[in-house]
Parts: sequence; structure tokens; C-alpha cells
Amino acid sequence: MSPLGGAALAAVVTPNPDHPSTWSGFLGFVALVIGCALALIGVYAAVNTYRGLDPARRRGQALPVTLTGFFFVVIGLAVAAVGVWIL
Repeated sequence: MSPLGGAALAAVVTPNPDHPSTWSGFLGFVALVIGCALALIGVYAAVNTYRGLDPARRRGQALPVTLTGFFFVVIGLAVAAVGVWIL
């Protein structure tokens, strides 16, 4: 029998009966992806905003930019944690 025979294909296509595919698993994965994306977007936005400021304004805007980036990271990680919990 070839390596891609019927038995091998059936083993790949058949879901694990101990972990059936459900909507909650799908939504948990979606929450995990959205949470990670939100955290990464928050870090990216904070770093680029800080780098885009004039050197004279960087010192005064460091705290608000840092807090905004931290807020996005915390919310993103919370959404990702809920997604992992649902999985």
C-alpha cells in the first residue's frame, strides 16, 4: 500500500473522539488569535507612535503612549486567555 493509502488518509481525516470539534473550540481559537493580534497591534502602535514623535515631545508623551500600549497588551492577553480557557 502506498504511504498515502486509505488507512493513512482515514487517520488524518477522522477527528479524535476524545476531543471532538465543537463551536466552542472554534470560538476559543478565534478568541486566541484575536487576543494575540490585539496585543501585537498595541505594541506596534505604541512603538511607532513613540518613534514618530519629535524628539522634543517624546519625553512628555512617553507615559501616555506607554499606558496606551500597556492597555492594549493587557486586554489582548485577557482575550487570548479566555480563548485558551474555552479550548
